[in-house]
Amino acid sequence: MTEKLLDGVWKQMQLAKGLDDSDKDIYIFGIYQGAILLLNICTALLIGIILNMFLEITLYLIFFLPLRIFAGGYHAKTQLRCYIMSTVTNVFILFGIRYLNQNQSIWELLLFIVAFCVIWKLVPVADVNKPLLPLEQSKYQKKVRGTLVLIAAIAALAYITNIHMVTAVVEMSVCFLSVILVMGVIKNKKILKNQEQELINAA
Repeated sequence: MTEKLLDGVWKQMQLAKGLDDSDKDIYIFGIYQGAILLLNICTALLIGIILNMFLEITLYLIFFLPLRIFAGGYHAKTQLRCYIMSTVTNVFILFGIRYLNQNQSIWELLLFIVAFCVIWKLVPVADVNKPLLPLEQSKYQKKVRGTLVLIAAIAALAYITNIHMVTAVVEMSVCFLSVILVMGVIKNKKILKNQEQELINAA
């Protein structure tokens, strides 16, 4: 069903723009990934509406997605699993934002600093089977670090002006991304270990 739908979209694009058949796989992949991203965003916004936290989830997506796109980290094996995990995670993220907004302490600042340092050190975390080129590595690292500094500055300004909700959103965004990166590093190490074991067994 999905393949037929994507093929239909491709044919419409091909007729409208005169695209070459050799580019079909690239365009279909882009359309599919875009549709998945749109589905995740719409689901997140719906969760925000249900929990009466639409502004919070909107800000979270604005802060988190630019970081996530270039930072990499853990990815689920299937799109369905990724969607389910993202949906469940968004619920916990919103509850976390609500808690931090109502309970400010020195511990959340310390946690934010630790998460900030983890991201700064690890980024980007690519899939071990799809490594980045050195130029890509440097480019993505600069993008994430620059964005990280920007949203940290926004969080600081929000804190000074007593807009604690924005500070809470930034803190959750940064902390969650640091967890994803650590999970990605652990996953890559396990893959490499399994590959090494397979080579040993095959020898």
